[in-house]
Amino acid sequence: MLWFLCLFLPASAHVFGSSQNITRNVPCTDKNHLFLAPGVLSAGGINRACISRFHPEGPARMVITLLADNGESTTAARDLPPGDGGCLDISVPLRPNTKADLIVNMRYPEVGCAWERRLTLRVAGARVLVLHVQRARLRPGDTLRVRAIALKPDLTPAHGNIEEMWLEGPRGAWEGVRVAQWRQLRTRLGLAQLQYRLDDHAPPGLWTVRARLADGSQGSTLFWVGNYELPPFQLTVRHSPRVLRSSERLVWTVCVRYPWTEAVEGMLVIRLRGAGGVGGGEGGGNAGVRTAVRLRSPRACHRHAAAARRVGLSGPNFPDVVVADFSFQEEGTRIWQNTTVVSQVVDNPVTLEFLTKHRAVVSPSLPYKLKVKATRWDDKPASGESVRVCRRPAPRAPDSSPSTTNSAPRDTCVSAQTDGRGIARVMFTPDADDSAFYDFEARLQNASASLRLSVRAAASLAALGPLRADSRAARTLVPLYLNLRDLSKPLTVHFVVITRGGIIYRWGATTQCAATRSGSQIEPAARNSSCGNPGRVLPLDSGLNNLDADSNQLEMNASDALLDRHLLRVMLPIKVTHQMCPDSHLLAYFYHNGELVSASKHFEMDECFANKVEASWTSRQVAPGAAATLQLSTPGPALCALTAVDSAALWMQPQPPLKDTLLSALKRLVEGHRNLTEYDAAGECFLTSDAAELPSSSLELTRAWLAAAGVRALGEAPPPSRCGSAPPPAPLMQHDDTQPRTDFSEAWLWRLVAVGLNSSATSTARAPDSITLYEAGAVCLAKTGIAISSPAVLQVFREFFIHADAPKTLRRGDNTIIRYRLFNYLFEPLSVQIQVLADPHLEGANRIESACVSARGSAARRVEVRARVPGTARLRIRAQATNDNKCGNTYKNNVSDEIIIEIQVEPEGVPVQEHKSTMLCASGSSEPMASNVTWSWRQSAAVAGTENLTVWAVSDGVGPLLADADALVTLPRGCGEQNMARLATNLLALRVLDPRAPAALAAREHVARGFTRQLQYAHVGGGFSAFGPADPTPSTWLTAFCLRYMHRAYHVLSPGAAAPPALRLAERWLLNQQMENGCFRNEGQVFHSELKGGLSEDGEIASVALTAYVITSLIEGAADVPLRVIRNSLSCLRAFPLSKSKTHTGVYAHSLLAYALMRLRNYEEDLRKTNEAYLREKEVASGLMEDEELRELVLLLKLAKRNKEYVYWESGSLATSIEASGYGLLALRGCGAALRAACGADARAEKS
Repeated sequence: MLWFLCLFLPASAHVFGSSQNITRNVPCTDKNHLFLAPGVLSAGGINRACISRFHPEGPARMVITLLADNGESTTAARDLPPGDGGCLDISVPLRPNTKADLIVNMRYPEVGCAWERRLTLRVAGARVLVLHVQRARLRPGDTLRVRAIALKPDLTPAHGNIEEMWLEGPRGAWEGVRVAQWRQLRTRLGLAQLQYRLDDHAPPGLWTVRARLADGSQGSTLFWVGNYELPPFQLTVRHSPRVLRSSERLVWTVCVRYPWTEAVEGMLVIRLRGAGGVGGGEGGGNAGVRTAVRLRSPRACHRHAAAARRVGLSGPNFPDVVVADFSFQEEGTRIWQNTTVVSQVVDNPVTLEFLTKHRAVVSPSLPYKLKVKATRWDDKPASGESVRVCRRPAPRAPDSSPSTTNSAPRDTCVSAQTDGRGIARVMFTPDADDSAFYDFEARLQNASASLRLSVRAAASLAALGPLRADSRAARTLVPLYLNLRDLSKPLTVHFVVITRGGIIYRWGATTQCAATRSGSQIEPAARNSSCGNPGRVLPLDSGLNNLDADSNQLEMNASDALLDRHLLRVMLPIKVTHQMCPDSHLLAYFYHNGELVSASKHFEMDECFANKVEASWTSRQVAPGAAATLQLSTPGPALCALTAVDSAALWMQPQPPLKDTLLSALKRLVEGHRNLTEYDAAGECFLTSDAAELPSSSLELTRAWLAAAGVRALGEAPPPSRCGSAPPPAPLMQHDDTQPRTDFSEAWLWRLVAVGLNSSATSTARAPDSITLYEAGAVCLAKTGIAISSPAVLQVFREFFIHADAPKTLRRGDNTIIRYRLFNYLFEPLSVQIQVLADPHLEGANRIESACVSARGSAARRVEVRARVPGTARLRIRAQATNDNKCGNTYKNNVSDEIIIEIQVEPEGVPVQEHKSTMLCASGSSEPMASNVTWSWRQSAAVAGTENLTVWAVSDGVGPLLADADALVTLPRGCGEQNMARLATNLLALRVLDPRAPAALAAREHVARGFTRQLQYAHVGGGFSAFGPADPTPSTWLTAFCLRYMHRAYHVLSPGAAAPPALRLAERWLLNQQMENGCFRNEGQVFHSELKGGLSEDGEIASVALTAYVITSLIEGAADVPLRVIRNSLSCLRAFPLSKSKTHTGVYAHSLLAYALMRLRNYEEDLRKTNEAYLREKEVASGLMEDEELRELVLLLKLAKRNKEYVYWESGSLATSIEASGYGLLALRGCGAALRAACGADARAEKS
């Protein structure tokens, strides 16, 4: 009998070297390995992967290879000694938003085998990019200052340039438009800053600054643009966002303060009312409460209480909300300020919430702690309340029911007291039965909360306890409680700390004997040693167990000691640092009796910054215009970015703290990586069921925990899982300082300061002249991380000053009233002489008057001025104490103040420019040109004082154009037609100017501003007109003109970027204007006839010329013009009446027609080279006929005028003749160099 011995090896086990007998101790199996790698790799960074060896005998070599999608490979290797495994770092190529294959290979030379596995991972950006603007609200024409901070996930600086940063306008027609753009911004320690001046006519709305790094990481921030004035005082209301329906009294606290925190005197008007409810209307017909209160200094706040019944809370039709309107009028200036607050009416005085950790799963016979948080209706903790918590088990078998079991599930309840933070703590131990879930319900008065926890189904179980500080070492210990049998041998427990979306912060293994003992020390054991008797384990009471028997909360160490006496445990050493912020996952796992046992713990941390910075002013109060010094203290070397903002500016548009913004960006990055990892790990089963199903095996649960932390695993494969049915779609749903105060900046101290090894630095700057509070902040970056200071408050103050409220701009002829107030914070009255002086730009302001200002009081005055001359107007208001004995004052000769208010006076009307040019030759020259010229301009209603004349002379053939190129650089403004004309001239200037010239830089900036401004004249349905949506319909001429030049402008501003939606809508609208005869409909109105060139009247010629202009604009843009549109347009162009071609209008139209046909011919040639479908369509429908464009060009040349060597086309005026000659030159340029001589010869032959 013949016997055949067949040896089957696992697919992952590869034998090399000499042949050996393979036994069950061969390490090259999936069950002997658990490989961990981040689910999302950091593009251009370094990632750590770790492997756990459950067969620790013998050395091994670990090799990791990363294969990118472009074939690039990276390899890292290390030798592992006999033991439990190790970690390895590998570089990741800069290939964001791709996938890569990670191959791990473990070779065991003593055994002669290898274990290899492959895992597909994602490569994505892993940088935190935070943008921060100095002010969250700007006026048109203000300077935008932006800082960009690029950090690694551990909040250390990310070196390298910022790939690009751009500015987007508000939503609407500006959506997606890059108003300004910067590329390759250099950073210092991950910090870059820039500034950009907004256009004087920047559209109002919410603007966006965006930035992108090379690894794909992006960041953005928002700011408002619009005209505003800083409020002279602030009206604030403190109220409860929710009120009880059973309340008897409602309370509001109203405060009115100046920016320097002093009280404001005036009249406060209060109206309280209920709104909504069963009866509808306001409070079910209740008119509410109206009250007026006069506020006097030094009291800045008023506490107002009202009976709840007066707003309808005690009635049957109680309101849903209570609305409180507050209006305050400042005494003297009569300036009003209003605010409204709303409080929701609720029935429950307390709300409950279970505070559960991430992915909570409980284990039978092992304790689990529950926290219930009680919050009062006013968002304060409900302390000292008794919360009753009940639990009910749910059977694991789906067909289990009370009728099929011995008894129905019973509820077990217990009460617990809330602490000072409103948290009640209870502990329970799940029964060792067949329960799949535990349903919990917490009750307090009428409030309730529910929770469902899953129960693990496994023979060997473990659970992680609370973190404990090791008093003898700088580390933290975590107990691992065990429910195991047969513990005669030590346990080797592997553990990993995963933070920030997949970063393996710490990996390790410890071998200990499980025992019940007090204390928090680690007692390591040899791997092959024996463990003594672990001692008698006292059982915990099953069910829900309150931690104390006398209804008083036990201390945490007491509860830990209770668990230590009752449960077997192993202590795990970890080191808690700021790098584990904002949250981390701790996972412990080991094999016991052939089964993988694991436990997971999720914990959050509040401290995320390794470095600290303190910012303080050396003097907390300075005089206006005096030097202020900010003191910084932080570990150096570092780079600190400073800023200081007026607190009044923060009233208008408060900004979130930079620390909150940074942590929010970090959390978005972390959650994004975790979600992608969970999606990839789940595969086709991702989100296929809404049921709270527990993984069927411990191995599957371990992989789910790892994926939730952002880590993928390789090792023993879990059993195949079946996906649940997909859920249905959700339904849609100083005193002697008399220098005048002129600087009233809202923000200052925008600078970078280097901190040396002494860990301190100072920065001194002149404080603005505003009497207010400034909040300064510092952001410091060092190699070890980032630090953000708390606000340092500086008060700019003097005892006697003037506080004025004036507009920023006026038009000539405008009248305005400027209100100002004199403040006296001395302890004696003052007799003050006030002098108001204005420069020649203003009139009606010069006056001298007197006023009495009481001790620690104020006096209000006003002055009416009229804008007289354009320019920067300066209004001086000076107040000085006098000794006239009118106010019972003591003479104060050195008490005075003076402010200078600057108001920009603009001329009325709109700017208009007119250009003339000629070519002159010297006397006696052989050229038939004149040697002098006389120009005259027609009379016009020009605004006096705004006229100017500029003359250029250049000794070059193209001198007039190039010399006057700077004159083309004008700021686009006016209506849609005027703005577009200036935008086109700036584009022309960019083509002829030296790119390094200052005029070219200005032209580029003007193009950006003109492009942004033009978008406000876009219609919602597409198209442009002179006044935008105010016009009934768009204009065909203007829309075609806009398409032609705005596509060019956007290519200059954002090369390679897709056209914004407003241009695509305009193209679509223009295509819809084609009529049945192929001509385009002349919709809308054109106010500037120059836009239509030489077409001064409507008719057949104008229709053909318009069609020629529209079709060339379409094909010169980025649009893919349908062939039917081109064919229909040719039908219209061929209808041009040759009998009228010799008129001025005909000559202009003929030049435009010849250019259009030549441009169409070139367009067809380009399509033939790139589009095979076009060739097939040409077989059934023809476009241009053979040499059709050349025949039109010959006819155009026959209409040309000649003066010796000069050829031109005359069409009436000089401007239209130049334009017609330009179209003729463009047509000649398009016919090809070989054909130009033939075209000219044919034209001369026909003319003869």
